[in-house]
Amino acid sequence: MGDSRIFEFSSSGLLILLSPILLSNFIMPIHRTIELQSVSDSEFAEIDAAVMRCAYASRNHFGILFNERIYENDIAARLRAEGFEVFTQVPVKVTHSSFEKTYYLDLVVNQMLYELKAVAALLSEHSAQALHYAMLQDIRLVKLLNFGEDDVRGKLLKNALHGMSRHQPTQRNSGWRPLGANCKRLVSHLRELIWDWGTHPDCRLYDEALVHHFGGEAHCLHRAEIISGEQILGTHPVQFHSPRHAFVVTGFSKEQERYHQHLRVLLAHTPSSGSTSTVPDLKSPP
Repeated sequence: MGDSRIFEFSSSGLLILLSPILLSNFIMPIHRTIELQSVSDSEFAEIDAAVMRCAYASRNHFGILFNERIYENDIAARLRAEGFEVFTQVPVKVTHSSFEKTYYLDLVVNQMLYELKAVAALLSEHSAQALHYAMLQDIRLVKLLNFGEDDVRGKLLKNALHGMSRHQPTQRNSGWRPLGANCKRLVSHLRELIWDWGTHPDCRLYDEALVHHFGGEAHCLHRAEIISGEQILGTHPVQFHSPRHAFVVTGFSKEQERYHQHLRVLLAHTPSSGSTSTVPDLKSPP
């Protein structure tokens, strides 16, 4: 599919695949404490050599049992002693209307962003988190460092969608049918979020903003009974944007028919399965 990306609503989901459109004078409601510039490959190589040297020294000194903040602060002190410009726990605030959420960047060294972990193994969700931060800063490179394995492990990630390519997607409404006024509000608000933040950041950001828009968790988040035959098996958390209509925010790089099937199974086992709204689906970082 190349660089073509589409924003699609359908009866079984909403798929985001964005067409790159360059916008002029566009201000993204992301409030950065520091404005990072993408480093070149040669600049990265020079910075990373020092960071990895300090990372190995920190790991050799502390072992594997400490939390990531210990390694972070120790590496920062070592790098500052060598003359590098270093920032830790840099706040980045994302806003839309009355919604706001603050993230914290672990380590910035001479404009290069590092995300630190102290886990048994790096997972895809860690890569997604690091790319999410790179997109919030609109930079090209971010590197994961993990101190919880047998040796320090580094993973360089490239954000292929920096710049304006994530904004103002092409929208397709094939198969989508609103079941009430709030369904239209849901789609309208989601569209505004995508215009503001672009696609591909962590879907949970959009999810939290939509829940906020519809009254917060106390109003939206309920536990629906799961029924099989005539037996109630238990309850399952569901987000409602109206008394009988629920929504789910997910992220895929392409349409997932298997996931749609699972959604239909979920709907079939809830009491309100006959009147459930469109399920939005947002594309996560690749």
